[in-house]
Amino acid sequence: MRHLGAIILSHEQGDDLSHLLSWKGLSLEHLETMIADTEQDISGFLLLSTCNRVEIIYSIENPQDHRAFYESLLRRLPVVEGPAPVFKTGRPVARHLLRLSAGLESMVLGETDIRHQMKEAKAEAIRAGHLDYRLRTILQGVFKHSRYIRSFIPANLPLSVSSLAVRFLEESLGGLDSSEDGIAIIGSGPMSRHTAEYLSKWGARNIVWINRTEEKIASLAENLGAQTLGLQDFLADPQKAGRLRAIVTATSSEKPIIDSLLVRSLNRSGPLTLVDLALPQDVDPDVSDHGDVELISLDRIRQRLEANRKQREEAAARAESAVEECLFRLESELIHSLSGPILKELQKDIRNQAQQKLQGLLQGRLAHLNARDRRILYDWAIRSHREMNRIHRSGVEQILKNYFMEA
Repeated sequence: MRHLGAIILSHEQGDDLSHLLSWKGLSLEHLETMIADTEQDISGFLLLSTCNRVEIIYSIENPQDHRAFYESLLRRLPVVEGPAPVFKTGRPVARHLLRLSAGLESMVLGETDIRHQMKEAKAEAIRAGHLDYRLRTILQGVFKHSRYIRSFIPANLPLSVSSLAVRFLEESLGGLDSSEDGIAIIGSGPMSRHTAEYLSKWGARNIVWINRTEEKIASLAENLGAQTLGLQDFLADPQKAGRLRAIVTATSSEKPIIDSLLVRSLNRSGPLTLVDLALPQDVDPDVSDHGDVELISLDRIRQRLEANRKQREEAAARAESAVEECLFRLESELIHSLSGPILKELQKDIRNQAQQKLQGLLQGRLAHLNARDRRILYDWAIRSHREMNRIHRSGVEQILKNYFMEA
């Protein structure tokens, strides 16, 4: 595992998420060019980018070059305003991936979105030809074993930022099905898609989905029974969205798209709830000055999570013991997968040499043996060969463990 490396920016490193902004626009193609420019022998890599983290996971041919690669790549990546990225190599990377896939490092403990996002990042890396054997093997093991870790986390905890946001909205509105007035969703990214799905699943009526390009959301909106509206049309005339009681927004806009003027222009018959899941913010904080407007932000959601810290920490403590168990299993499986081809060739050579030596003895010094004695000798040779195979496997696996596992 010492070939593995990870460069991480996440919500855990700062009081807010502003330090992520410079890396949010990073694409796999841009990263490929930057990695090539480092002139280091990187055999595989993937890019994981979510609403609260950006990670570069890679595999390097010479583990002694980890630090040189990190420093070289960091000079080429956009400058981070705030805490420096976390840099991990070797075994801690595998532990991190297990914890991440199980939801132990998420803003919402045990969320399931991150697992899907990791699988999407893996699939994108495969399509681009950037996933080597080591990363593929590690990730397959991570996805398998993290399900066991996840089982230690109580099922009644919120499972994603999207689901928690909808729970906030449900509390604010007194129920998602308490009125015929619409709920608008702005944006087409994973956060918006999952929010739309939760709203539909949990009984919301009259969903209006707004996006810069209506075609991008048309199919899913139709499946959910939602209306669609172009963002520019909505901003030009908010009345086109119909009567609204809530808006959930998660766009990639660099400046707020909802301000006091827009709020005053909306068609509404009562209080308005705004849920802002964007970074940077989609909603101008000044809208909170309206007495009948409630603003639910990412920071507010984060504060709710902190309020539940004790329950989350108890669940995390139970799951952490499972992490070490799964890490041991992951290492064992990796060693086994690496030792198989080596042992196959080794045992083949030993078997051929043993057969030649035995045949030579039976045709020479032991030519006087009868058929029964020859059969006994063959049986003994087979048992000895099997025993030697076990010794060879133990030795080869120990060598591989010392070489591949030590960070």
